[in-house]
Amino acid sequence: MQTLAFFLYIGLLFIFSVSSFSIAVTKIQYPVSRRGLIALRQSDTDQDQDLDPDKLVDPSLKFENPRIKKAYCALQEWKKAMISDPLNMTGNWVGPNVCSYYGVGCVQALDDEQIRTVAAVDLNFGDISGQLVPHLGLLADLGILHLHSNRFCGIVPKTFSNLELLFELDLSNNRFSGLFPTPVLTLPSLRFLDIRFNEFEGPLPPALFDKDVDAIVVNNNRFSSHIPKNMGNSPASTVVLSNNKFSGCIPRSIGRMPNLEQVSFSNNRLTGCLPEELGMPKFLNVLDVSKNYFLGPLPKSLERMEMIERLDVSSNHLTGKVHDSVCGLSALWNFTIFDNYFNEIGGECEKRSRDKLIMQDRDNCFSGKPNQRSQQDCSSVLTRPVDCKTIGCQPRDPVILELNKRKPPLIHSPSPPDPQTPKVTSTHKTPQLASPTPPVVSPPPARAIKNFPPKIGSQHSSPPRGH
Repeated sequence: MQTLAFFLYIGLLFIFSVSSFSIAVTKIQYPVSRRGLIALRQSDTDQDQDLDPDKLVDPSLKFENPRIKKAYCALQEWKKAMISDPLNMTGNWVGPNVCSYYGVGCVQALDDEQIRTVAAVDLNFGDISGQLVPHLGLLADLGILHLHSNRFCGIVPKTFSNLELLFELDLSNNRFSGLFPTPVLTLPSLRFLDIRFNEFEGPLPPALFDKDVDAIVVNNNRFSSHIPKNMGNSPASTVVLSNNKFSGCIPRSIGRMPNLEQVSFSNNRLTGCLPEELGMPKFLNVLDVSKNYFLGPLPKSLERMEMIERLDVSSNHLTGKVHDSVCGLSALWNFTIFDNYFNEIGGECEKRSRDKLIMQDRDNCFSGKPNQRSQQDCSSVLTRPVDCKTIGCQPRDPVILELNKRKPPLIHSPSPPDPQTPKVTSTHKTPQLASPTPPVVSPPPARAIKNFPPKIGSQHSSPPRGH
């Protein structure tokens, strides 16, 4: 009964806000200005903070119930931590009637239909700068938090673990930093996690893939290390890991993901052969492994992907034949293979590419085709075939390996020179190798909430004007 009641609660939110979750695995990029903001340590936000509303709220104010009082405390403390609100979205965040605040939605409480409580906050596209505060943990009934395209910085407070009903969390296109926000791992109701276009770094915690989350969107951060081996434990339908610094192989456990529909590994530092398990998720319709360091042939399992619509394997070091069994997949309409070392292509592929299949095949090793690699370039790779059974995963980042190749050989310190031996000074200098500047890109659209804000309890059709 509690599970049913929870989904009825979420349903009430969606009566006011029709959500359409659009995860972009698109290549479209636009410039976006980078705005420097202060970074906060965990100790700055979670310690030495008094979260008791009775001590923080003016006792002369009257509230319709204690939960609204807590919400008032949380939102007012958060407003104090906002440095800039250029669109004046929080301009009417005044007084005890928090359900009238712009972007704040109230519904009947899940456990008490006689009272209202704050169930959603949506400040998408507000361009607000500031930080999240521990007091947001007082919003115990919050089901939706959307903060796409603002300038919030710092870290996610530990008190977020109190948000046991939080269903959707969208922190995308902000300036959050530090390691993966571990408080979200404790949220029992979380189904949609979108933290793309931030400054998070370090490894992804394996616990993320043990959660019952439908969408994991972490692209365009600074995550590194290997993708957790237990990725296949996740019931997610959408996983976007692109534009980070992941290394190693794609986990073979991906073949166990029963609901996977869209997955992108694009523009990382992944290595090894594409695993046969990649073609096993039967509902997969978008697969993007472009801009990595994959070797060897296309997995035979790809020919079983009956629902695949978009398949991108471009900008790798793949070799061998592009088989008709892949090109002939009935749902496939976009197949991108350019910038590899393929040297043979099936007749059906040629036929479909002239018909309805969008197929980009330049910069390969196809004989007789225009815009292909030089013979010397092709020979340097094709004369050294890859054995996927033995190659395994390179243990280190291929970029680091490339830099190590350029370093001068290590020379052990010699014995003290013989007095009669003239001293020789080397004129060789170690080249200074600067890390490449990451591309500046703007995020794809946020998870759209039509008519929200302000329809959930708000009296404004647009942010209140400043006086």
